[in-house]
Amino acid sequence: MTFAFHNPQPLKVLIADDHDLFASSLAELFSWYPDLNVVGRAADGAEAVLLASRLQPDVVVMDVNMPCFDGIVATRQITRTLERTRVVVLSALTDAETAFRARLAGATAYLRKGCPVEDLIAAVRADGSRSDRLELLERLPAATAIAH
Repeated sequence: MTFAFHNPQPLKVLIADDHDLFASSLAELFSWYPDLNVVGRAADGAEAVLLASRLQPDVVVMDVNMPCFDGIVATRQITRTLERTRVVVLSALTDAETAFRARLAGATAYLRKGCPVEDLIAAVRADGSRSDRLELLERLPAATAIAH
């Protein structure tokens, strides 16, 4: 007999993106999944850090290019102060250097905007363990994700 693990509480998700239309679309997308609950939206890096501290999300979906300070700086601050909060970077930037900087800042995954929805949902749901990161990395093209 096997038992499926079911998390009784939805994952709390904070969206950080300065493009309101994109952030609204992400919030709508996540609303389709009962295990994901968007608890807030930030329009810049400083607001992302402030809201993460206040809301204590399980996951922050973070853009890189934002006003005040960028998503890399915000990721570093969030992962240093909130050890239970994971950051998934979702960016239009596809260069390996930015992905590497995001990973060094503490991001558990780096996805490009336009990636398959299933990959984004898998990254948000992943618990941050090495096996989850490696599984995600195996599913994505090399230029799309840095997750190890």
